[in-house]
Amino acid sequence: MDNKYKYTYEKTTNYCYKDSDVLINKLNITNEKDLYDAERGLVALRTAWLNEEPIKGYFDFNHLKSIHKFLFQDIYRWAGDIRNCNIAKQDLFCLCEYIDSFADDIFIKLKNEQYFTKYSYEVKLEKLCAVVNDVRPKSRKKILIRKQCVSTSFF
Repeated sequence: MDNKYKYTYEKTTNYCYKDSDVLINKLNITNEKDLYDAERGLVALRTAWLNEEPIKGYFDFNHLKSIHKFLFQDIYRWAGDIRNCNIAKQDLFCLCEYIDSFADDIFIKLKNEQYFTKYSYEVKLEKLCAVVNDVRPKSRKKILIRKQCVSTSFF
């Protein structure tokens, strides 16, 4: 597995198997590569489903958490929840103790900016991805934002 896909976590019994960096999962997979493969496959299926039936919402933090829960519900019991440990994938994500307040700031900014409606579709998409990336970085995020936002009034 390429290191650019590898996550690192604070050592915690809430998220990882004992003496391991492998996330505790519903499939009881304890091998990092096997979990990576299973996650990619299952999330790809859920993503295809979202492409056909986007989750309705107002692109706020609850909407983003609903999307996360839908995508990862087959793998992780905590899908859609706010994490309580710090995580990195090459770079450190938003520190867990600041997620709520940071998300509030981001989504208030988005609303105040009218979700960048004055911009072209591509510029708007880039701006949304950049803003959301601060809370929930993921390589799939641009595709999902595009698909989800098509069903909302601001797109």
